[in-house]
Amino acid sequence: MAITTPSLTGKLVIEKDDNRWAVNSADNVLIGGNVNVELKGAPARANSALYLTHVTMGMATNWNRVLDVKMTLLDGAGITVLGPIQLQENGQSIYSKDFEHPLKLTNEKALDLTGTGAAAGYQAACFVYVEGFTGDMPLG
Repeated sequence: MAITTPSLTGKLVIEKDDNRWAVNSADNVLIGGNVNVELKGAPARANSALYLTHVTMGMATNWNRVLDVKMTLLDGAGITVLGPIQLQENGQSIYSKDFEHPLKLTNEKALDLTGTGAAAGYQAACFVYVEGFTGDMPLG
């Protein structure tokens, strides 16, 4: 039976310094309600997965009054990894989390960002910073 949902892992994961990555996505604009962005592409190796070790997200600016903006991290299959995180307008709230145990995405899936909440005619800019690594589960 394959695990298809993201999970906190306490298992041994093979991690190498050259497998670490960070993504800064600062130009995501919600116009009329949605943003959909791929933050990190899927790993190329079979049976490998992206692991999240840190996430920071928030509202950078807004051009019109926007309430209840919600940001969600998903894997490439559309499964929620983290969120939705509700953010206040005008950069008044920032969500930041270090994971003691890395948050594992589904094997061989990308990391995506979605945002909802801006009504038609409204705009807002949000930012997301994510750190992690690409890991392989040991054989056996």
